Amino acid sequence: MSELHRVSKLARILEWLTVTGMVLLPLAIIIAVAAGPLTPQTINVDFAVSPDATATQILIAFGLGMINPLILLLTLNEMRKLFGAYRTGEILTDHCARLIQRIGQGFVALAIATFLLRPIQMVLLTMANPPGERSVAIGLNSEMIFFALSGGLIIVIGWAMREASNVASENRSFV
Repeated sequence: MSELHRVSKLARILEWLTVTGMVLLPLAIIIAVAAGPLTPQTINVDFAVSPDATATQILIAFGLGMINPLILLLTLNEMRKLFGAYRTGEILTDHCARLIQRIGQGFVALAIATFLLRPIQMVLLTMANPPGERSVAIGLNSEMIFFALSGGLIIVIGWAMREASNVASENRSFV
């Protein structure tokens, strides 16, 4: 079995798994939202939410919380496209290199969004507390660092792949 055939076979499996994830993620969000009303207890945050938070504050915080899944879906879609290209034998091309770079940018965007959105949600959901009991925290966690570094690595790999595809294209033009 040639390496190209193995790549194609694995890409088919990964493409299918990516599409499955793209279906299950929104489905899980829809089920969670449909399960009951949005309350301070049902918002998926890792800090204490004011019991006096208004429905508008909760809805805005929930909307902000949907930015990360949206970025993840867009990144998964780029992965789906890449695996589809690999499945059809398109390996060392500028198109694939650009897709790789977009996947890396998606990972970096996830890290940045998490870093920015958590403090905004915290301010919003503790605003109803009396003065002195409101809070905001800015910090980095290992997940943010992992996504930022992984994204940076993937972007650099994409750049290297673009250079390699340019060299391969030049070599094909000589033959």
